[in-house]
Amino acid sequence: MNNNIHRQIKDIQVQADRLLNTKPNLEDIKQFKQYADELKTFLISNVNDDFILNYLNELPDIDLDRKKSNNSILLILLSFFSGSPLGASYREQDKVDQALETIKEIRNKYSSSEFMLKNYFS
Repeated sequence: MNNNIHRQIKDIQVQADRLLNTKPNLEDIKQFKQYADELKTFLISNVNDDFILNYLNELPDIDLDRKKSNNSILLILLSFFSGSPLGASYREQDKVDQALETIKEIRNKYSSSEFMLKNYFS
C-alpha cells in the first residue's frame, strides 16, 4: 500500500503539471477534480497524525460552479451580442482558468506534503 500512495501523490502532481502546461478543456478539469477529491478523501480517512491531517484539510477543492461577479456583466453582454454559443464558450474557459489557479495550489500542497506523507506511510 505504501508504494501505491507514494505513486498517487507523485501522479497527481504530474497530472497537475500537465494541465497547467497545456490547454485543458472542462472535461479534463472534471477528471482531475474527481481524482483529487478521491485522493484527498482517502488520505484524510487513513492518516491519524493531527499535524498532517490539518495540512491535508487545507487542500483546496476545485469549485466549477462558482461564479466570479466581476465577469457577470461581461458574460451577459457577450451572450447578448454574440449569441449563446460564444457566451457559453467564454463561461467554460472562465471556469477552466479559475480551476487552473486551484490546481496550482493543489500541486504545491501535495509537493509540500510529499515528505510528510512518505514518512507517515513508511
